[in-house]
Amino acid sequence: LEGGGLVSKAKIERVFLDLLIEKGALRLAPSPDELFTLKSGRRSPYFINLGALTDGESLAKLKWAFASYIALLLEEGAITDFDYVFGPSYKGISLAALTCEGLKELYGLDKRYMYDRKEEKPYGDVEADRVIVGASYFKPGERILVVDDTITTGKTKIDTLEKLKLLGEHEVVGIVIAVDRQERMGDAEHIDERGAVEYIEEELGLKVYSIQNIKTIYQLIRDSLDEEMRRIWIEYYRRYGTITLE
Repeated sequence: LEGGGLVSKAKIERVFLDLLIEKGALRLAPSPDELFTLKSGRRSPYFINLGALTDGESLAKLKWAFASYIALLLEEGAITDFDYVFGPSYKGISLAALTCEGLKELYGLDKRYMYDRKEEKPYGDVEADRVIVGASYFKPGERILVVDDTITTGKTKIDTLEKLKLLGEHEVVGIVIAVDRQERMGDAEHIDERGAVEYIEEELGLKVYSIQNIKTIYQLIRDSLDEEMRRIWIEYYRRYGTITLE
């Protein structure tokens, strides 16, 4: 996976999906009795876990995928140039660091990264730095790109945007995620009519870009699922999804 030139979205999608499958970052429930419980309380037939990508080969491909996709978005004018990459803790931290390294190494783009603390630091001379690591370098008016692993209900992204207000004047140029689960907002019992991505784009005015999405993934793994698990996937997305599976 060489850098130095722009890569097609199709190639980025293909390499990234192969990575998720080969390294076990895409986990499929083996039976209806062994579904995954998400942070939202929803019982899902699959789980995206970028935390499984801990070996050097995986990290190199992850770095390549995020950096290549962001470079493509910049070239196409989908996002404006930015100064910082922000990764929500915990999984977004390594993504932000890898993205910065990849942008510099592969495309000569030098950016800083920031991430938030789960617990506020009880000391420090800059208020924002107590919550956001790297805030001490931030200058008013600078631009930020947010990166993260998945988007389900959108709550983490909304919380992130609230924390970024501590920086003062700033602009978020967009959000780049690894996988869009294509679900509606809410939790297991309370389901919003709008999808998480739709809400962020319409209400917060921010564009969300995903390297992969679950509809594409499902179409590729569908034939490997038995009839009962396929029914559970379809029912899950009938209840929680912004898409329809067949």
